[in-house]
Amino acid sequence: MAFSEQFLLKSELAVRLYRAVRELPVIDMHDHLPVADLVRDRRYADLTELWVASDPYKHRAMRICGIPEKFITGKASPYEKFLAWSRCLPELAGNPLYDWSRLELLRVFGIDEPLSPATAEGIWVKTCALLKDPAYSARGLLKLFRVEYAFPCVGLSDDLAGFSQVPGLAPSLRGDDLAGLTHPVLKEAGSLADLRTKLAARLNEFHACGCRFADHALDDGFRLVPDDGRNEERFARFRLGQLADADRFALASQILRILGNLYARLGWTLQLHIGALRRTSSRLRAAAGPAGGYAAIGSAFDAKELAGFLDELERGEGGLPRVILYTLDPADHAALAVLSGSFPGDGVRGKVALGPAWWYCDHIPGMRDALENIASFGVLSVFPGMTTDSRSPLSFVRHEYFRRVFCNWLAEKASRDEMPQDFETLKSLAEKVCYHNAKALI
Repeated sequence: MAFSEQFLLKSELAVRLYRAVRELPVIDMHDHLPVADLVRDRRYADLTELWVASDPYKHRAMRICGIPEKFITGKASPYEKFLAWSRCLPELAGNPLYDWSRLELLRVFGIDEPLSPATAEGIWVKTCALLKDPAYSARGLLKLFRVEYAFPCVGLSDDLAGFSQVPGLAPSLRGDDLAGLTHPVLKEAGSLADLRTKLAARLNEFHACGCRFADHALDDGFRLVPDDGRNEERFARFRLGQLADADRFALASQILRILGNLYARLGWTLQLHIGALRRTSSRLRAAAGPAGGYAAIGSAFDAKELAGFLDELERGEGGLPRVILYTLDPADHAALAVLSGSFPGDGVRGKVALGPAWWYCDHIPGMRDALENIASFGVLSVFPGMTTDSRSPLSFVRHEYFRRVFCNWLAEKASRDEMPQDFETLKSLAEKVCYHNAKALI
């Protein structure tokens, strides 16, 4: 069946709202695009290289459908892996991958037919031919999706030189190895004060490259420990390799506080990703690496710890940065949306905000649940909008998917008198959420 431009839009008002936002540029606050691919403007040989090989979402679904690992991350040929994906996709109705894949084929390659074993060969041949066109390079794909800014995650010691070569590309600092106490700079510093000086100097270099975001994971089991005045002592023992396991979270929390206050001084936004259970299958970790699509939803976060951490940042030197909270557990949406009002800042819109439905919540029910909680417990008009959290340039189509879901949700609310029925009011709200709020963070 041919694609309908009214996809997910169930009323005339929803269609009008979507038309008002569909051409807005894309600002992607958090993704995992390989920076080297964009710097060298990578050309892709085939759909497996572009579409399947780097996508743990697809890998996870393929495993659930019984596809052997050989055809996912193993030694099968690119075409064999593509055929395996074509066998899997028809079984995914109801999963967002089904809709994303259809939109990706349509928007990028103009292919308006479902991928299946029956259509796989023709789609493979057509896309391989199209990928020879420079318009389908890594940078070309960002232009196709109207990406104004993308912020791939990079580590503190990563080379930043390439960012100046790609318009609209800036780093987002991923600091998990700092809080995880594994980054070499921790052993190079003589004290926490010295560490702060070293970090401040490096963050200034990031800022000069356009960095405006920092990402930290608070994974399942991570504890945010209040400062008890003993962290300089813990740091000294850490440098000697004598830090007790019981003290690791206390020192990690102190390093997060130092970083948070430095982010605030620079005007950055701290993105906290809460609740992933990343160590599940040892077999898959060995086969597919640390981001292989086998993570799970961990236990609920500790609201008291998180509130205490934000309070310490707010009282600390430099203050509280803007914060976006992502949770892998949708049961936490309400609590985090309420927490956004506990640290409002003075005269700052959306100082702390619940972010978009993240990772396993990134589907229609998850998006709608996040929107309901933001609207009910927070302020929808300051919501920073969508981000892909993806490794593939094709995934920018998810901004279209979000905009369709959001506009339809707004229209449904208006039809029940739960939102104003005035089109201009709704249009202004949609434009803020789909573009302007994210732009204001840059």
